[in-house]
Amino acid sequence: MKRLFYFLTLLSILSINAGFTAQAQTRGNITGQIVDNNKKIVEFASIMLLKAKDSTLAKGALTDVNGQFEIESVADGNYLLSVSQVGYKKYFTPAFTIGEGNRVIKFPNIVLNEDAKQLGEVQVVAKKPFIEQQIDRTVVNVENSIVSAGSSAIEVLEKAPGVTVDKDGNISLKGKQSVMVMLDGKPTYMSASDLANMLRNMQSSQLDKIEIMTNPPAKYDAAGNAGIINIRLKKNQNMGLNGSLNAGIGYGLDRWFPKENAGINLNYRQGKVNIFGNVSANGRDGFQTQNISRKFFENGVQTSGFDQVGNNLQKSNSVSYKAGADFFIDKKNTIGVLFNGMTGHWGQIGDNNTQIKNAAAVLDTTSITKSDFASDWSNYSTNLNFKHTYDSTGKEFSADLDYAHYNNSTDQKYRTNKFDRENILRQVRNENGTTLSGINIYSGKFDFTMPLKNKAKFEAGAKTSFVKSDNDMAFVFLKGENNETIVPDPLRTRVFVYNENINAAYVNYSKEFKKLSVQIGFRVENTNGQGTLGGKDLLKRNYTNVFPSIFFRQKLSENNQLGYSYSRRIDRPSYEDLNPFLFFLDPYTFQRGNEFLLPQYTDAIEVSHTYKNAFTTTLNFSRTNDVMTDILEQDNARKTTNQTKVNIGHVDNIGIAFSAPVPIAKWWTSNSYLNVYYNHYVGDIPNVVFGSDGSTTTTYKPLDASTVSYTFNSSHQFTLPNGYSMELSGWYQAPFIEGQLAGRSMGAISWGVQKKLMNNKATLKLNVNDVFWLNQFRGSFVFNDIDVKVSNRWESRVARLTFTYRFGNNKVAAARQRATGLEDEKNRVKGSGN
Repeated sequence: MKRLFYFLTLLSILSINAGFTAQAQTRGNITGQIVDNNKKIVEFASIMLLKAKDSTLAKGALTDVNGQFEIESVADGNYLLSVSQVGYKKYFTPAFTIGEGNRVIKFPNIVLNEDAKQLGEVQVVAKKPFIEQQIDRTVVNVENSIVSAGSSAIEVLEKAPGVTVDKDGNISLKGKQSVMVMLDGKPTYMSASDLANMLRNMQSSQLDKIEIMTNPPAKYDAAGNAGIINIRLKKNQNMGLNGSLNAGIGYGLDRWFPKENAGINLNYRQGKVNIFGNVSANGRDGFQTQNISRKFFENGVQTSGFDQVGNNLQKSNSVSYKAGADFFIDKKNTIGVLFNGMTGHWGQIGDNNTQIKNAAAVLDTTSITKSDFASDWSNYSTNLNFKHTYDSTGKEFSADLDYAHYNNSTDQKYRTNKFDRENILRQVRNENGTTLSGINIYSGKFDFTMPLKNKAKFEAGAKTSFVKSDNDMAFVFLKGENNETIVPDPLRTRVFVYNENINAAYVNYSKEFKKLSVQIGFRVENTNGQGTLGGKDLLKRNYTNVFPSIFFRQKLSENNQLGYSYSRRIDRPSYEDLNPFLFFLDPYTFQRGNEFLLPQYTDAIEVSHTYKNAFTTTLNFSRTNDVMTDILEQDNARKTTNQTKVNIGHVDNIGIAFSAPVPIAKWWTSNSYLNVYYNHYVGDIPNVVFGSDGSTTTTYKPLDASTVSYTFNSSHQFTLPNGYSMELSGWYQAPFIEGQLAGRSMGAISWGVQKKLMNNKATLKLNVNDVFWLNQFRGSFVFNDIDVKVSNRWESRVARLTFTYRFGNNKVAAARQRATGLEDEKNRVKGSGN
């Protein structure tokens, strides 16, 4: 693994150095100053670099307050400049050449003549840089980008700073998952695989920009996720039908388990109606192996030890669907409906072998548990949206009503046989269980935006949501020679219902000055929760919080920008973590929920520097109080271990991140990202002592754990002749800690090649994920009398062949993606196939 990391690091350094060298040697630079016929400076004139052959746009710029402009990194060729500004006649320079020996062009003063004619509406258009830093987000401008031409949306996303996309389409931001992906400011209600399929079928020509928010402003729910990635689509009005078909097949390269997928996307627009929909199906077989080593102590002396080996065969299939329509009543009013969902089945057959040894490490008992899980799940959501645009300044009002439903039914069977050291059967334990879970979410929200004078804007909105989580678990023991006697298990037979209401409102104000931009927002959220177990009140929560967010952006020079931000966020427990049920792996290992789990709060500060709108350095600090973390509890007498989640003191995170998107050559581009961070956990861990009579005594032991870690990823794209292209990417996670857990390093290298077919309407892709099967989890819990080591491997090395075909008019306006109000609540639902 160290060799792999050194290789990726060296590759990244060479890429960056080569990129600077290549740009310095083969790219031109154009500068000049614009004045009028009275020798007055012309500020913010639009400069267009046009190709002399056909006058198509190559690059663009704006003059600064001194009338000066600079166009950098210009490829060899013949060009001319177009200069325009309101009140002046447009001016064209003579044609000139960028090439060997002539790559620095400095124009003498360019003079614009005043236009005495009455001017109508004039639109000033300038090409924006590929990556720019705004006050509360990083923006990737896709339109006219050379590096993005002909790419899919997911390929463009991979080039964004801090964004990692693995071969399964899972998206991470600065090494953190649970990223909210939005289209036109509205959440996408899709699983990771469906979202990846959609982005693979969406072409860069449909995209305007990608917005990346690590500290989202007050308009968004205060839920403290890893951040938001917002994909903005172009706003064209073409009519007609378009769509795409995709199909793929893959196989794991270790046990040759198959994976299949297929789907169709359709979009039709005519007149004032836009209708859209998609259906996709997925099937996947796989395996997972797990090894657990445990030691039990009494008065500091080891009394016994466990060695467990688990092998699981998994099979899943699902169908997802989406249908919707937009009705453009007139130029100012639009109403839309949306319905989407997913249904599927997941099954697992497990074989868990546990060897129990005494203090002298001599085998005492062998326990073999065979398990059979069968889970059927479904979910769907509906949305009704209304949007009113007051005028062309951007003043608008929108409202949403939402409903979502999740349903899960799981049947579980456990068959356990215990043998003594002579391999004689001593005990049989057979049990069956059923778990039913249903979640209903209702939400309503509105948002209002009003531009003000002098580049200022005011935003406000409100939201209310109601959630009911209903969970029913029943377990029985099977007794008798033929399992004919059924005995209920009171420990695992219970009904838990959780109701929650969240009310929120926000205001946001932003203002742009000459070289400084400011944005200040406040969001208030009131939470009311109540849980009952078996009809009896178990918990009640009522609290109100204020979440401020402040952003500053300072322009130091044409090539340097600084950004500052502060925000306060909240992470509420998932509904599954609040469920006080017991979920068993075998009679000795289980997981339990914690109905007393409280939310955690995070205060985050970030300072970023952007050089030439591409190379970004970010410093960040955050403190999370009442941090939710997983702990292990052991019953030494019964030899059981359970995992649960509790709140402890706090965790501090300090980090620095570097992003370097580098074009090395016309046929080779790279994007490398390094995030170095320090985590420090401080708090009190509950130490539960189990008595022989079933009683418990809880004491608290201080935890003070810290480490420096880093994540690194580097991707390289190669454009090959005859419509071929290739990609090589890799990532590495250094050893890390999360509360009691100390994790070891992880990483992977992936490779892919594609071929354009049928006049670029079809694409055939072959890729291999985790070529060397390096991706595995290894960690340990060592704290007080807890000593547990875990390793886990799964079928991450997979080869896939995918075919995509696009048909119809590819300029049809994309379906209007609108706001819905369920993003925070849906993120807290862990199951249901997502």
